[in-house]
Amino acid sequence: MINFNRRHTMAYLIIPDELDERLTILAAKTHVPKNKIVLRGLLELIEDQEDYLVAVEVLQRIRSGEEKVYSYEEVMREYEREHPGC
Repeated sequence: MINFNRRHTMAYLIIPDELDERLTILAAKTHVPKNKIVLRGLLELIEDQEDYLVAVEVLQRIRSGEEKVYSYEEVMREYEREHPGC
């Protein structure tokens, strides 16, 4: 989790007027500063992209045979074998 109260680096961002208008309206309606909305959105985008890249790596390992995929039934059979009577 990012601590938004710690040291910051200044970034200059050029956005279309229409997007700035929407951001201004959202900030006014939610009483959240525009920079905080942008930071939260940027953080979410970065996390989503990082997750996507991990998924791509896993898919490549699956396709190359380095990693196996198990069905729900296979997992349950193994669980029942390791935990009889549960």
